[in-house]
Amino acid sequence: MPAYSRPPVREAIIDIQIDTLAKEYLPKIESCGSQLQSRYPKKSAFYREEVSMEVSDTGMTSKRNRQLFGYRFQSSDERKSVRCSLDGFTFKLLKPDPQDAWLGWSVLRGEAQTAWEHYAEATVTREIKRFAVRYINPIVIPAGKQLRDYFTSIPVIPEGLPRDLRTFFCRVAVHHKNPEATIVITQVPITFDRHTTGTQVVLDIDIQREQRVAVDSFDLWGELDRFRDVKNTVFEASLSPTAKHLFSPKEEH
Repeated sequence: MPAYSRPPVREAIIDIQIDTLAKEYLPKIESCGSQLQSRYPKKSAFYREEVSMEVSDTGMTSKRNRQLFGYRFQSSDERKSVRCSLDGFTFKLLKPDPQDAWLGWSVLRGEAQTAWEHYAEATVTREIKRFAVRYINPIVIPAGKQLRDYFTSIPVIPEGLPRDLRTFFCRVAVHHKNPEATIVITQVPITFDRHTTGTQVVLDIDIQREQRVAVDSFDLWGELDRFRDVKNTVFEASLSPTAKHLFSPKEEH
C-alpha cells in the first residue's frame, strides 16, 4: 500500500455494536463525557423516534415516541466525534477540506480504542455483536474525463441505449475469508464541495463482521487492524493509476 501525501478520504469510522441496553444506562453513558471532556468538549444528546399506527373504526392515527438514546462528544474543531449510545459505539475522524493533512490510522485507532475502553467500562460491556471499519473517499473526476479512466469497475449501460450516463448507484458485497468479513463497496456520485469542478464520485469501503464475541477473549483491535489492511487492498484494486496520481504518492516528492 503506497503512502499518499493527499489521500482522498473524507471520513473514517470505527463502529462497534452491542445488544441494546436498558435506558437506565443513559446516565452511565453520559458520564463518559467527563472522562473524554479534555479531547471532546462538545456534548450533544441524540434521540431515537418510533412511530406506531393505530387503526380504529373512525380511521387511522399515528403516535410518535421520541426517546433519548445516547450522547455525542466532539472535539473543538468537530473533526473527531465519539457516539456513545444504548446499542453501541462509533468513532469518526473527518477531513472536510481535501487539502488538509490526513491524521491517519494510528490516530483513528488510538483515540477510538481509548474512548471505547471508557464506554465499555461505563456500560459493563462483555459481548459485542458487530464491528466494522469504514472509509468514505470522494474521488474528483475532472470535467471532460471518463469514469472508466479513474475506476477499475464502472456501471455498464446496456447496448442500444444512449451513452450519456447521468447518475448511478453501485453496491457490491463480497465475502472475505481471512480475516472473516463482509466487504461492502459502494460507488455513487454526490456533491461534497460545490466549489469543486468535475464529477465527485464516492468510493465507500465498509469492512464489517457480524459475530457475537466476548470482549475479554478476543483481540478486537487486532482484527480492526486487519480490516484496515483489507480496506487498503480494496482501495488499491478499485482505482486506476490515473486516479491514484491525484493523491500524489510520497515517493514522488
